[in-house]
Amino acid sequence: MHFLKGVEKAAKQLVPDSWRKYFRASKYEVLMQRMAPIDLIVHVGAHWAEDAAFYEDCGAKTVLWIEGDPDTFARLQKVVAARPGDTRHLCENALVSAVDGDQAAFHRFNGDGSSSSMHMATDNLHARFPDSHETGEVLHLTTRTLPDILARHAVDVRVAKRPMLVVDVQGHELSVLQGLGTGLAEFALCKCEVSRVAMYEGGAMFADIDAHFKAQGFRLASHRYIQVPRHGDVLYLRA
Repeated sequence: MHFLKGVEKAAKQLVPDSWRKYFRASKYEVLMQRMAPIDLIVHVGAHWAEDAAFYEDCGAKTVLWIEGDPDTFARLQKVVAARPGDTRHLCENALVSAVDGDQAAFHRFNGDGSSSSMHMATDNLHARFPDSHETGEVLHLTTRTLPDILARHAVDVRVAKRPMLVVDVQGHELSVLQGLGTGLAEFALCKCEVSRVAMYEGGAMFADIDAHFKAQGFRLASHRYIQVPRHGDVLYLRA
């Protein structure tokens, strides 16, 4: 079995980059391109805006990037300021959660900080990413909700033709969604990082996130349920 997986991985490396999205278990990229233009994207957990070019290709007129770590945010601003083209890129330094004004611990991880989280790592995370670990540096940040941030930037999801929400916050996804309330239903689609095994202590689990999306009128579109990864990205569409 391990041999076959190795052969499959090697085969995927031989195909052009533009084809690889068709071989991935998650079809979110393919679905986004089929639904384009996606005119508004709100990305929580922006890191360094690695998806900027793809969002622009999907027809985004406005992208709101939200990043909690102040140092990561400083680089994010420089990255989006250098983007060519007509897409309007907005940036907000905020730790998004279910409640405004709480004081929360934010644990920095080594490397590029993409694993930094409001939650500590579990053994599952260390096993999957053996080189990733907490640095011991903990920031104490004030939480914000998505409606507050959207209002600050005068972003009205309701006037967008096909708005999208992206949530990638290392175990804190459900709290972000809860803070949005019924406003989640104003988005046409949502990409969310999920875990079927605990990657962060006290982090959200896929079953709870899936139930929340269903209650808000969304359906899982990127996977069959049996194919949902132990840890990875899924795409929901408003039914």
